[in-house]
Amino acid sequence: MEAETITFNETFPHSMQEALRASLKVFWRLGVHRTSIDDVCRESGVSYNFLRENFESKEHLYRTAVMWYLDQYGRQLLSEFALHSNPTEALRGALYECIGLFCNKQCEHAKLLSYALAAVNNSDRILISELLALRRKVYATILCKLNGSKRHLKDTADIPVLARFYITTLRGLASQAADGIPSDELYRVADLSLEILEAYRK
Repeated sequence: MEAETITFNETFPHSMQEALRASLKVFWRLGVHRTSIDDVCRESGVSYNFLRENFESKEHLYRTAVMWYLDQYGRQLLSEFALHSNPTEALRGALYECIGLFCNKQCEHAKLLSYALAAVNNSDRILISELLALRRKVYATILCKLNGSKRHLKDTADIPVLARFYITTLRGLASQAADGIPSDELYRVADLSLEILEAYRK
C-alpha cells in the first residue's frame, strides 16, 4: 500500500501508532538522511520484522510516520473550530491550542514542529509536502468558518484575506515559540490578532 493512501482513524492499530511514534523520534533525533532502518530498530525498540512487514523502505516508514503525526496534530487543531459557532472563539481556541502544543516542553517534537510550520525551508521534502498540505487544510477550515459567519461580519470584511491573516498569525506564533518566547506573551499576541476580526463584527 502506498503511504499517501493511508487514512488514519480510530481503527488504526495501536501497535502501529506506537511504532510510528517511536520511529519518528529516532528520525528527528538522528536526522532522516543519516538514519537507517537498523537505527530505528535499535533506538526505538521496534522489531525489524515488524517494520519490514509493513513498510517498503525507510522513506515509506518516514512518510507514513509524518502523515500520522500531522494527522493527529491536525485533528487536535481543527477540532477547536467545530466546538464554537462564534468565529472569534473558534479561532481563539485554535490559536491557544497551537500555543499549548508549541510551548509544551514535554513534547519532544514541539520545537521542531513549530519551526517547520513557521519556515518550511529545509531539505526534508516529505515534511515540507505534508506541512503544506496541513496548512491548506487549516486555511480551508478557517475560510469555511468565516464564510459561515458572513452575515455577522461587515460588508467590508474580505474573508479570504482574513483567513490568510490567521494562517500568517499561526506561523508567527510557531516561529516565536521556536525562538523561546514564553507562552503568556504568545497568548497576548493571539488575543491582539483577534481584535482584527472583532473590528469586522457587526
